Amino acid sequence: MQGKKDSTAKLFYELTLDDLVPADHPVRKISEELDLRYLYKETREYYSHEGKPSIDPVVLFKFYVICYFFGIRTERQLFREVQVNLAYRWYLGYDLDEQIPHHSIMTKSRYRFPVEVFDRFFKRIVYLCKKKELISGDYYFMDSSLVRADAAKSSFRAKLRTEDEFLKQLREEEEKEEEEDRAEQKHDRFDGEVEPEKMGRRNKSGKVNDRIWSSTDPDAQLARRGGGAAVPAYKAHFCVDGKKRVILSVAASKANDDDMTKVAELTTNALFASGRKASYGVADSKYGGVETLKYLQDQNIQTCIHPRTTHTRSGKFEQTDFKVLGEYEAAECPAGHQSLRSDSQGYTYLFKWSKEQCDGCRLKKQCTTSKSGRTLVFYKGDHFRRAREVLDSAIGKKLSRARKVIIEGVIAEAKTNHLMGRCKYRGLPKFRIQLLLTASVINLKRLLQSTKDRARPGIAAAIPLASNCLGASFCFA
Repeated sequence: MQGKKDSTAKLFYELTLDDLVPADHPVRKISEELDLRYLYKETREYYSHEGKPSIDPVVLFKFYVICYFFGIRTERQLFREVQVNLAYRWYLGYDLDEQIPHHSIMTKSRYRFPVEVFDRFFKRIVYLCKKKELISGDYYFMDSSLVRADAAKSSFRAKLRTEDEFLKQLREEEEKEEEEDRAEQKHDRFDGEVEPEKMGRRNKSGKVNDRIWSSTDPDAQLARRGGGAAVPAYKAHFCVDGKKRVILSVAASKANDDDMTKVAELTTNALFASGRKASYGVADSKYGGVETLKYLQDQNIQTCIHPRTTHTRSGKFEQTDFKVLGEYEAAECPAGHQSLRSDSQGYTYLFKWSKEQCDGCRLKKQCTTSKSGRTLVFYKGDHFRRAREVLDSAIGKKLSRARKVIIEGVIAEAKTNHLMGRCKYRGLPKFRIQLLLTASVINLKRLLQSTKDRARPGIAAAIPLASNCLGASFCFA
């Protein structure tokens, strides 16, 4: 017999909101695992002792959790979803007949709470992961990624200057050129003493950003990666543990900052998060400067990082292809030509191969395009050699393969599922808030995945488990 649905509305209903939320919905597990009541004490100083009561700070952060965990792009959309989604209402504590607040409360919260509140929220979830034994602390996987800023390329303008400012900048540029000339004569400005606040600062790039700025987002910089067109962007830095891909620390910087500038911050925060010093630091060649290698190796952290040598051209012999003889008394090129040390200043040794040696060399095309010979600068110490030995070892090759799955997989997960594909807010401090919230919900996923109960298939398909991304050969537990 054909049925017909009766759509007559009832006057009374005998049910509760709790009855309508499935037992296996992710918000139930989030509510069990993540206790946010600590926020009352954490945020008390940011509220006045009088006036109209504000929105509950715990509810505010629950809005953030829903937004970033489920990848809801805008806050307007978030509040529309909360209006109709019973599970979201249940998690937030809004009953069926309660009015949802206006979405502007989220914007106000980012002005009310400093970045440190969001940073401690992130660290609290890392601590919960540590309690669940999801962190080993043996391996630090580091990488960075450009994130498109919320600004158009057409918003960039030339910086307007008064006559005095123009003359001052001109003098500064002349002094800077003279300083660079002096540094070039010395071949390097690194003196062997690693200062975390100066790491990577010697490598300047993106000078065009010194002359232009975005009227939409003044902190954004034009940057390109992979040969593409330059776009307004920021840079997100990650340090990930090798056991369950828990994010130990994050850092935000302007797009053209060298990756080495955040190594000290990433590793120091990762040390506090894991409670132990890593055995290996794993990263790509952008982290392979002598400052990074020395900084990590001096702490007895082995560096599985491709050395970033000087005077390296694409397709040409690298510095590591040259042999150092004795105590840096001479060096031998791949063709067998030797050069005596011509200079030693600061933390470097200088070797020069003459025009006559290079002109008749059968390997010149693989070595240099210079018409006056080849010049190489070697740093004192064996930091590059030690890094190369780790890379060539069995564990080094395994870690290099795992890096592509672990850290690059985490970055892809953040961009695809958790709102790091593009900046939601403007300004470097707000970008850091976005980065911390993204990292927080990714770690929250790791926390939920450690329990016996799993999310229902629909959610699990949208948010892949970490175990699906790691092969057996990449397990370091």
